[in-house]
Amino acid sequence: MKKVLYTSILATGLFFSSCSSYLDVNDDPNNIQRVQVSQLLPSVTVNIGYMGASDLFRYASLLSQQFSGQGPNTGFGTFKEYERYNINDSDVNSQWVRIFGTTVSDLELMIAQATREGSPHYAGVGKILKAYVYQIIVDAWGDVPYTQAGKHSENFYPAFDDDEVIYKDLTRLIDEGLTDVNAATSALSPNQFSTIYSGTTWAVSKDKWIKFANTLKLRIFLHYSAKDQAYASQQITALVNSGAKFMESPADNFQMAFLAESQRQNPLYSMENGQFKNQFFPNRFIVNLMNGKSDPRRSSYFIPFPFNSSPATFKGASVLDTDPSSAYSRNYQYLYGTASAPNTAMINPDGSLRDGAITFSGAGPARLLTFAEYNFIRAEAALLYGAPGNAQSFFEAGIRASMTDAGVAAANVTTYLATQGTLTGTNQQKLEQIITEKYVANHAVLMEPWTDYRRTGYPALTPHKTPMAIYDEVPRSLFYAQSEINNNPNAKQKASMLDRVFWDTRK
Repeated sequence: MKKVLYTSILATGLFFSSCSSYLDVNDDPNNIQRVQVSQLLPSVTVNIGYMGASDLFRYASLLSQQFSGQGPNTGFGTFKEYERYNINDSDVNSQWVRIFGTTVSDLELMIAQATREGSPHYAGVGKILKAYVYQIIVDAWGDVPYTQAGKHSENFYPAFDDDEVIYKDLTRLIDEGLTDVNAATSALSPNQFSTIYSGTTWAVSKDKWIKFANTLKLRIFLHYSAKDQAYASQQITALVNSGAKFMESPADNFQMAFLAESQRQNPLYSMENGQFKNQFFPNRFIVNLMNGKSDPRRSSYFIPFPFNSSPATFKGASVLDTDPSSAYSRNYQYLYGTASAPNTAMINPDGSLRDGAITFSGAGPARLLTFAEYNFIRAEAALLYGAPGNAQSFFEAGIRASMTDAGVAAANVTTYLATQGTLTGTNQQKLEQIITEKYVANHAVLMEPWTDYRRTGYPALTPHKTPMAIYDEVPRSLFYAQSEINNNPNAKQKASMLDRVFWDTRK
């Protein structure tokens, strides 16, 4: 956090490079303020996109048993360690520095500069994005630097703010952002100068930013439900009744697309094609969950194992498996983009795949908050918190939206809904149905499956146990970065990863 970082943007367009090369350009903090807001915004959205598909995403997905590190690459047991809850303070250094040293810093610069230059549309988008980033990092760490963060040379040692105080302020920040994006005039407006919600006109982009901002507020309010159900109910009901616009289709998904070009691909795919080959597989919990329902999204999420099985079968990995192996399904087009035809010479006799048997475009997006999630939020809010709408209708709409994202044929959607699309039983049983379907729909969505498990206990994960695991329960938050502990006297390390975020009150 002691140096200011920013991303260079070529005059002819965005220059996509590897994750690190976005972040390796240093400049004098006195001179960086001359960078145009039209260059700062794509720097921010690119880094948010990378956050959504790199370290923080992997930690949360391994903890929530969406992915497994039980691969045969014994030279790199990194993800196997994470899966058994061994994520230490030095592991999070890179992500922490990139969030605070780059994303938060650029957001502060953009908001201040856009305000000075009479471009409220840019300032508003910056405030909405800042609220999103802080919602994510509070959910990951709890107390974090907020009011004093991103001040560059003015404050190298920011204080840590109370996580609940930050959360309450995020809705104020979003409201300010909405006021700004609705300003009648703005010297500059962000439409094509963004890797998220880029549009041919500001009117097109503005509509999507407004829908996203209001949907983000719903997510924030829902997270309060275990801590303060009355507050969650009141705020969600008031927001819905205000006539606010929310996401209306998968076209409104808050996500960043990657490109089908070397060093511009989804970082998860780039990682698996680099030093971590044969290390990252679908977890058997999510695979078995979907197998039990004959879920048609499997053919988009996973590669069959054995590969030529007919009908297709799917097998997930787990750190509990005796021996590391490649005899599992692998991640597929939903994460990685368009797949090549399989090279049959690289299919092993047991039906497992060798490296390169199937290649991908790498253009799978970083999914950050989706229309499917919006519907599941509304379903839970209607079921338990008296919010407007019908829980059943939103539940079904959430499944449909997820199936659309996964490219499932209409007939298969109908078949699935006939057996899995109706809420039944007590409200608690219905909540379990909602969160379990949301868990599948939020496959590869940053943080939210882990967050939902912590606040509701669903889906019904079986936590790993000591001595194989570090703890006897799924961790509740991440350690602070060792670099921050070493350099910031205001930073105090947690006792363990069982320390809870303020909204995490479930027994």
